[in-house]
Amino acid sequence: MLSLARRFSSSRHPLGLASARNNASRQPGLCLRNFNICPHCLAHGRLVLVEGPNEWGPIVSRSDGINFHLALGDRPIAYPAKQAAAKTELMSAGFWYVHEANGASNEVVVVILRRPPRDGASLLRHVETVADRLYEKLCTSSRLACLYQFDRDCLREVHH
Repeated sequence: MLSLARRFSSSRHPLGLASARNNASRQPGLCLRNFNICPHCLAHGRLVLVEGPNEWGPIVSRSDGINFHLALGDRPIAYPAKQAAAKTELMSAGFWYVHEANGASNEVVVVILRRPPRDGASLLRHVETVADRLYEKLCTSSRLACLYQFDRDCLREVHH
């Protein structure tokens, strides 16, 4: 997912993205979605390219443009993985995120999807909704739990 990270000292971005960098830093609370150049990182003088999961679908990413970004790490897979050949009502999706309050370190969160749709477009919309719920949590907290379950539009932490 993380392709390139480089710090820039000037306000002029080498790819001509100075206006995107300035706009992202002026609009707190704005949910930026499905970007490939991270607006949060640009606001902090870093260039980070986000790539979509190979051969599955488009980029699923979220950012407030200032404090954090979140991205789907790979396509959803059967859960538990050892039962992938058997029919299961569960899938899992892994996301990674960076929050400035945590020292800009990469963190990982796994979401168990209960009764997810099976067709590609519906599953993508389902994963987009999960990303929205995680975004909402990151707007109020700098840390996410390691494991959640998502069922019928409800995201709940799994205590283990």
